[in-house]
Amino acid sequence: RVLLLSHPSFHKKNLDKIIKILLSNGYPLNLIFSTINKRLHKKFCEWNSPQNNQIDKEIEKKQMYFTVPFVAGVSERIKNLLKKSKVIKIAYKCINKLNNDISVQKDKLPQMMHTDVFYKVECKDCDASYVGQTRRTLKTRISEHRNHINRNTDQRSVITEHRLEHTHDFDWDSVRILDQEQILNKRLISEMIFIRNQKNGLNIQSDTESLTKAYDFLFDNNKK
Repeated sequence: RVLLLSHPSFHKKNLDKIIKILLSNGYPLNLIFSTINKRLHKKFCEWNSPQNNQIDKEIEKKQMYFTVPFVAGVSERIKNLLKKSKVIKIAYKCINKLNNDISVQKDKLPQMMHTDVFYKVECKDCDASYVGQTRRTLKTRISEHRNHINRNTDQRSVITEHRLEHTHDFDWDSVRILDQEQILNKRLISEMIFIRNQKNGLNIQSDTESLTKAYDFLFDNNKK
């Protein structure tokens, strides 16, 4: 219906919307793209001449490009799943581009003043790390993590628990911005992916329980 009931100028926008809806409901990216690819290829074959060369020409004209964050070890597997597709083409954006812009250009907004970011803070004394996301300034969120240990409460954060249990501290001055995203649903999904991609993450299991198990083989193989 996305194609049949809309003008061709809206096809790309409509497919983008479908992909976002499926992602927000926990469907794996490789399943989404492979299913869309099969459906589109079938429709193009129905609409066009049965001659293969003519079909290929029409398909090439209707190729659709999607931009996704590049995550080493994960993105390569998605690319391999779609390398035979004549309809869907993937373009990757570098998730470290934001850091590069900050460090190279002095007129850019200071790193700690950025909002809508994914961040990673690492322990100074071991390989433990914590990944989070915030719509507020990074400075505000990191300050909360850092000062939580001074709060009079029985509910300790995982960072505070690690600091007290092991007498470790975190590298608060070297917090990494992993990526930036303004849309909440996309930010939550990307956060779960970044959390799962950690070697020794402190995030609790419930932080990624909404991420479908279909992604497991991507992360498990990536950590080997």
